[in-house]
Amino acid sequence: MKLRGQGKSVLMLSTVLLAGPVMAHQSGDFIVRMGGIKVAPDVSSDAFDSALPVVGGLEVDVDDDTQLGLTFAYMVTDSIGVELVGATPFTHDIILDTGGSGVVIGETSHLPPTLLAQFYAPQLGPVRGYLGAGVNYTLFFDDSIDDAVVSPLLGGADVDVKLSNSVGFAWEVGADFLINENWLLNASVWNIDIDTEARLYVDDARVDKIDVEIDPWVYMVGVGYRF
Repeated sequence: MKLRGQGKSVLMLSTVLLAGPVMAHQSGDFIVRMGGIKVAPDVSSDAFDSALPVVGGLEVDVDDDTQLGLTFAYMVTDSIGVELVGATPFTHDIILDTGGSGVVIGETSHLPPTLLAQFYAPQLGPVRGYLGAGVNYTLFFDDSIDDAVVSPLLGGADVDVKLSNSVGFAWEVGADFLINENWLLNASVWNIDIDTEARLYVDDARVDKIDVEIDPWVYMVGVGYRF
């Protein structure tokens, strides 16, 4: 007898439900997760000295960026893990907050390695959620000001900006959807405390510095493999 339409669907669903449950993460497992990772800054900054030309009294902002994310986790016990979060370098526009969409005056790149201790909740069907907390180190590099935009406003002066590196608290929430004994799907969200000091230079002389809290939300969706 041939199965048609709904009959085939019921048979497939029954096969899935009757199959044995996928084994949860266990002590000694290594889990590698990879996917798209988006940094969405929630910026708060001081204003530049009001006596400065062009930038005086204005704050700065930075835009979002998406890169390839990669995380490595090791299960210390069946429910406790340690995770290292990395990514390809992020590059953000530096925006002078003039109202509206602002004015892009330069860019900066950074690497945000983050180390977290994780607690894994009991598995529910194929899903296992987890929480993590730890420390982030953000390394800024390739900071630059767009001379074509800023220099003419300052009579041709050479303008630069430097951002200090940051150490701060990070926390996360995530979930693995186990496909089989090795492969899984993952969704993760982090919040990272990134506080930097933006130092403004004109003709190599520092003219001002302001504190900038970037404090991004970071989102990742991808696949994982455990072994």
